[in-house]
Amino acid sequence: MFIRKRYVLTLIVILLCVCTLKLYMNRQAPYLHSSSAILLDITSDEILFEKNANTAYPIASMSKLMTISIVLDLIKDGTIHWDDQVTISETANNIVDSAAKIPIEPKSVLTVRDLFYAMVISSANNATIALAEFISGSEVEFTHLMNETAKGLGLSTANFINATGLPLSERENEMSAKDVSLLASYIINNHSDLLEVTSLEHYYIDAYEIDVFSTNKMLDQSHEKIYLKEVDGLKTGYTRNAGFCFVSTAEIDGKRLVSVIINSQTDDERFIETKSLLEFGFGKFRPTLKQFIQSNDRKLILDE
Repeated sequence: MFIRKRYVLTLIVILLCVCTLKLYMNRQAPYLHSSSAILLDITSDEILFEKNANTAYPIASMSKLMTISIVLDLIKDGTIHWDDQVTISETANNIVDSAAKIPIEPKSVLTVRDLFYAMVISSANNATIALAEFISGSEVEFTHLMNETAKGLGLSTANFINATGLPLSERENEMSAKDVSLLASYIINNHSDLLEVTSLEHYYIDAYEIDVFSTNKMLDQSHEKIYLKEVDGLKTGYTRNAGFCFVSTAEIDGKRLVSVIINSQTDDERFIETKSLLEFGFGKFRPTLKQFIQSNDRKLILDE
């Protein structure tokens, strides 16, 4: 009888510890100021965190993920090539002064590679439009291709009105955080070489002696609060309506995560919240059950 009571008591204690541990681990999910977010483990297709993840929002230059995807698909099937020459049109260069772009003149000729790297790394809008025109003849026609491709990938909330993500007559490209993460996952799974580009802090365009720099501060070790060495992509975005956005990816021990932040209030906040999401997803601050039980101060652990 005594042994049975001790067994039951031990079982109760273990169950209480497990329940309390689960409560503690749930409390570690970061609180985000951003309007929408998601954290996806693309290794297992498991959603680890979400906030308003199925609602479509303006996504600014994260829209360029679709342009990136289309370019890489066409490169892969041989329709276009990295060394193809592209002439920058007046239309491609006729964008608002505040928009990111390569400092070049119309009729300048660049390779697909140079335009692609400038689009991916520095979010150059004239490079993006030039690629869209090269592929489809006009940005309008390319936008149709973007929407058709989105349907083919099952991105039900995607609505593109241009290739860049810049505002157009009070309208903007929209997509849910979940669909952004699925698009990012598709690109990584099918074009993993992209990460060699998105992990670069800058790229030099030899033909015009232009150095373009990454908009992703998480790659820069000088930003101590933001830097995370495992991050190797992916794409930033900002407009007044979209706020500060960022879709990121990182890998540790074969586990790759994709996170999306939409409508953060400041440039740094989107990266800080991304770092919190990724650290949560990789479990850096989650105690094991053994560590929890062996702790000498349970109250201190629960209050952290």
